[in-house]
Amino acid sequence: MNTKTPGIKWKAIALFYVIAVLIRAIVLRYWDFVASPFIGWLRVWAQGIGPCLGALVAVLIFKRKLYCTLTGKSVIKSVFTFAIPLVICFLLDRNLSLILMGTLIYSLLEEVGWRGYLQGELMDMNRVSSNFLIATMWFFWHIAIRFDIGGLIFFGVLLLGAWGIGNIARDTRSLTACACFHTLFNFSNQGYFSFSPDIIAIYVVVFVSWLVIWYIPWKETVLRLTRLNNKHS
Repeated sequence: MNTKTPGIKWKAIALFYVIAVLIRAIVLRYWDFVASPFIGWLRVWAQGIGPCLGALVAVLIFKRKLYCTLTGKSVIKSVFTFAIPLVICFLLDRNLSLILMGTLIYSLLEEVGWRGYLQGELMDMNRVSSNFLIATMWFFWHIAIRFDIGGLIFFGVLLLGAWGIGNIARDTRSLTACACFHTLFNFSNQGYFSFSPDIIAIYVVVFVSWLVIWYIPWKETVLRLTRLNNKHS
């Protein structure tokens, strides 16, 4: 890995990472002293604030730019990406839709750091090295990790996520899209995923719908259909 790659502000990355890890460590260590009926979600969101705040501080101090914006290349596509799983969960179970909303907020906070800032900062690095570095930093950011087969599997999942969500970030530049794909894993990891045919079908429908929203060239498709229609008129 070439740490002398021009264009990468390693000091900015270090500041971002120190803030992200420090905030998560403080939350994990001291949050039990906070009394609130919403303690569960507040603690989760507080952990996600670390990468988000670290990214914003690094951007401001070192005059860097975020790689992704909230809606990226398309406001409409981002809105639909966000709305589809919420509507499905709302129709099935209103409480489930609230849980999904909370998970989306947490994922969005994280994605501001990992994809919104860090991936853009490492753009001058080749993709394999960049994905590996992001996954490694993401892994150690979790702090409560195990150096066993379970920890190895978890690192593999993060490496896959760094590659997969990284591609989403590159193609859409949308933090909303990144957060939604991130949430798909987080939501299932919280125990709401089962191997029942209905749940699997919902996950497949949501996942495929996101791919259709972002990856079908809608303008070209509409233009071709219009031409075809005019040809047969």
